[in-house]
Amino acid sequence: MSTQSKIKFISSDIKKDNVSGIREPLEIDLDNEEENDGLKSFFRFINKILDIDNLVILAGSGTSLTFNKPNVVPPIAPSMWHLWEYCRLADSKLFELTLNATNYHTLQLLKEADGKAKPDIELLLSLCDSALAVGNLSDTRTAQVTKFLEQAKQIILDKTNFTDLIQGHSEWVSHDKFIRAVGRRSAQQQRLKLFTTNYDLAFEHAASNTGFVVIDGFEYSSPSYFNPMWFNYDIVNRGQSLNSEGAYLPNVFQLYKMHGSVDWRKINGRIRKTSADSKNGDPVFIYPSSSKYQTSYDSPYLDMMASFLDAVKKPRTGVLCLGFGFNDKHINNALTMALRTNPEFMLMVATKDPFNESGSFNSDIRQLLMSAIDHGDGRIAILDSTFEQFSSLLPDRRTKSPEDDLFKLFEKLAANVK
Repeated sequence: MSTQSKIKFISSDIKKDNVSGIREPLEIDLDNEEENDGLKSFFRFINKILDIDNLVILAGSGTSLTFNKPNVVPPIAPSMWHLWEYCRLADSKLFELTLNATNYHTLQLLKEADGKAKPDIELLLSLCDSALAVGNLSDTRTAQVTKFLEQAKQIILDKTNFTDLIQGHSEWVSHDKFIRAVGRRSAQQQRLKLFTTNYDLAFEHAASNTGFVVIDGFEYSSPSYFNPMWFNYDIVNRGQSLNSEGAYLPNVFQLYKMHGSVDWRKINGRIRKTSADSKNGDPVFIYPSSSKYQTSYDSPYLDMMASFLDAVKKPRTGVLCLGFGFNDKHINNALTMALRTNPEFMLMVATKDPFNESGSFNSDIRQLLMSAIDHGDGRIAILDSTFEQFSSLLPDRRTKSPEDDLFKLFEKLAANVK
């Protein structure tokens, strides 16, 4: 049996092991879902979160990596390792000069099996920032590091602008189902708030595929400028209302791109949404480095972070962390603060290899969450799965509408059109 069909889940519902006396993750066999205690516990927890008044999604790079297919090279969505390779291959001589100028081989404490420094694009870009800020490089070295840093930023933007390369409806199944399952909320509940650290346009495309309207902080005008006041607005259909207040549209969610986007540019001091291929103005995104913690307190990132902090403080709030490894200090602080201070706060983490101590998942956060679960904190659950596996498990808990039937018919027709 393929290991791809097996995932793991843990919550305080899981009984403690008789030998060790601690709670251990239960394995869920997706090929045999009947009589599975782990799956039953998962559905109990996920239904509580989906029913909660204030539902928040935090999506990391793992949600986009689901577009990559086994043995397909190069991958559509780049991982951090792929970004390292793209930067290295773009100009191998400049890359080596930058490694030497920033003393990367010595400062990288993690080593490969052969003793060489382990690739880490975030660390390298952080060292570039630090070296330029300290100013102790020669003029020649400063020019080299500056050139590499600008080149690396453009490569990261280019490689994360991949959604137009995804061909075929089947490639969007996970994102489309996810948006349908979590996006439609009753008028008595708060709108879904989807926060993402990704620069790509995957969730915007999925919203278009499924007929959802996205409120992303940009004006509905052309040119479209960023204005955080738009997050306070909503959309109603007055034609379907029996009173003057109008009827809330069911297919609306709020999208917060916490680290910027491939289609944002700063032009004449204002943030404008343009085409992803536009060369006008300066790109607006936080590239992966240690400086992202400080940069996140500049606008528009400050507006996004303030909204996130406000959301997790509200009563009856549930957060789904998907494909997120908890390697962003400012976001980690907000979530741990909510766990400490908000008794009605719920948190589910669904990502790949969260229980693997040698993996990329933040070890301090793993220890904190596992300890809380082991001590019976029923607000927390962890699922070891890909975004594709998580989306396939999401329950369809509402009656189908005529619009849903039309979308399914359209998708079936589109799938047969070559």
